[in-house]
Amino acid sequence: MSQVATIAWVKLRMGVHAVASVRNESRLKVAVISISAIGLWLFVFGVFFEGFGWLARFGGTAGDFALTIGDVIMARMLSVLTLAVFFMLIFSNVLVAFSTLYRSREVAYLVQSPMSYRTLFVARFAECIVFSSWALAYLGSPMILAYGLVNGAGPAFYVASAAFYPPFVLLPAATGSLLTLVLARIFPRLRPKTLALLAAVVLGLFFVYVRIKLSADRLSEENFLPVLLDASAQTQSPFLPSFWTSRGILAAATGNLGECLFQFLLLLSNALMATWMAIEVASRLFYPGWSFLQGQDRKRLRPLGKGILGRLDSLLHRLPNPTRVLVIKDIKLFWRDPTQWSQFVIFFGIMAVYIANLRNARMYTENDFWRNWVACLNIGACTLILATLTSRFVFPLVSLEGRRFWVLGLAPISFRRIVWQKFWLSVATTSTFTVGLVVLSGIMLKLNSIYFILSVYSVCITNFGLAGLAVGLGTLYPNFHEENPARIVSGMGGTLNFVLSVAYVAVVVGAQTLVLNWRVLGLFQNPAAFWWALGGVLVLVTVVSGLGMIVPMRLGLRNLNNMEF
Repeated sequence: MSQVATIAWVKLRMGVHAVASVRNESRLKVAVISISAIGLWLFVFGVFFEGFGWLARFGGTAGDFALTIGDVIMARMLSVLTLAVFFMLIFSNVLVAFSTLYRSREVAYLVQSPMSYRTLFVARFAECIVFSSWALAYLGSPMILAYGLVNGAGPAFYVASAAFYPPFVLLPAATGSLLTLVLARIFPRLRPKTLALLAAVVLGLFFVYVRIKLSADRLSEENFLPVLLDASAQTQSPFLPSFWTSRGILAAATGNLGECLFQFLLLLSNALMATWMAIEVASRLFYPGWSFLQGQDRKRLRPLGKGILGRLDSLLHRLPNPTRVLVIKDIKLFWRDPTQWSQFVIFFGIMAVYIANLRNARMYTENDFWRNWVACLNIGACTLILATLTSRFVFPLVSLEGRRFWVLGLAPISFRRIVWQKFWLSVATTSTFTVGLVVLSGIMLKLNSIYFILSVYSVCITNFGLAGLAVGLGTLYPNFHEENPARIVSGMGGTLNFVLSVAYVAVVVGAQTLVLNWRVLGLFQNPAAFWWALGGVLVLVTVVSGLGMIVPMRLGLRNLNNMEF
């Protein structure tokens, strides 16, 4: 058995034992996650099925020739989605490869083992592929199935979709690993000011590009379809791997097996070529980059009170000890983990794109019906961003204490104070961004006072509810043996937290949307009935938020007090 096969066999056995350990988990947790996973898959399938069905009926006929513009739009949509997923996979693989190749404790053991760096990279590379692309199979399968059913595709379409999947995920995985290997050699040698300047330039250029491409004039009702076709035409370049994938799958749907085989071989050859390049580059760059990163902390001098992190103690002097020390520790741990703050920067980019395109929604705010929907969708967008922040960054806070948590157990501080410190740190940080986001978006959308106040209140109250849910469940289902936050979030507890966070946001936003739509449609007999209904909804939202905050926190604290370290 080769060295790579041996490592793969060990990982497979670990995976089997991890699946078998589910029997030891709470039945309620397993049931909620299973039902939610099946429900989410069916929901995605239903959305795509109805959307593709509407597009299939969109168009007209010219004599005996069926002219259906929906077919063109469907093909373009598949190309756009494939291209978006391709770039998302590249970015995901950059983060996963960095944590898997440079931050994992297994690497320190494997480096000392009698294997070449090429073999080590291949073994870790396979793990990166599995970890970064499983979600695509889960969320992409309902889209493929819906498209095939709507268009009456034959078995060749589904076989081609399954055949295109491995090379399609292999190519961005190799590309992301190549970028990681190069960046690990270049970026640690750059000064923080240089890195900040480069990041600001990239975000600024992207911000300007989005504003130009999605300007209000171009997206007016008269120009929407031509602009959509023009923008989607850019995804039809024969140099894009996403085009090879979508073109080959669509060729299989129409029975053009020759075209399908050509596109498959084109994608496969490029994926294998990129993989070979990544392996060769890793054999030369991996160990120097890993060695440099391991010794970087020992070379860097950190004078007391100097720099941003050094001034935290004076900035937070109003907080009492030991809360101040714990807050400073959490901030430093976050700042010193590139996989953490890099993803946080991405959220800033998403928020910037969202703000940049808000002016395009002004054309819909002249009508009461659309003004109501824009306001409700704005609340939904802000709360979903908040749910993503808490699920990704707040849930792992307790688990990141790691095997050192027993030290806190011996310290003269209660677990209750530690957990509530995590909660208030979450509220303070997430509310700074999300409340500012909802205020700025409300001003740009020129919302009425009722919508503006309702938006701000909703985001404020959900900060408490989602923070309590993330910290409480993170304490109820901690993982002190894992140092990678992404893997902590991907566990059973993190999945449960994300599902319940989305359900909580759906209740908060859905209740308000229902009442506001009833008002626009004139279903209330008098204005007093609307205000009573709105008041009832606000009470409901407040109660649900309170329960979402207190119940998980109490359960988490009880679990922590009963644990043995």
